[in-house]
Amino acid sequence: MSSNMLTNVRFALAYTVQAIRYTESALIFFRELSAFPFPPNPIKEQFYQDAIDSLTESYLAIKSLPFDTYLPSDPLFPNIPVAPEIQDNELLINLSDNRISLALNKNNESINNINQAILLSSKNDKLNGQLLFIRLELELARESLVAGINASDFMMG
Repeated sequence: MSSNMLTNVRFALAYTVQAIRYTESALIFFRELSAFPFPPNPIKEQFYQDAIDSLTESYLAIKSLPFDTYLPSDPLFPNIPVAPEIQDNELLINLSDNRISLALNKNNESINNINQAILLSSKNDKLNGQLLFIRLELELARESLVAGINASDFMMG
């Protein structure tokens, strides 16, 4: 197994972790919206939750690969802090959208790294199949993130 493939998988893991954290943070912000003047859109929340689920599946699949995916702590991949409670709905929406955009960027980085790993693992059918599954889950997460970004913030009557 090449060290380049291992490096790509490790970076995909790190970016996936960041995407999960950004998406969870966005979901927290979005859930803090008050019922005034309009209730938040539960469909948008579901898109975010679907993205978290797909990203988590990707994370678990990467961790179950038959080699060490451990990536030492690196300041490049910090924990995403959850901001204190905010009452301004417009600010909450902007923060949520910003976090989803960041999650989408990290998810795309994960997909790029997994694609590189797939190219480098073409001789190992079992590993290649596992990496293809990971890419599929990451692509499903991307679709959910894009749908969440494009969904209306509020449920309209």
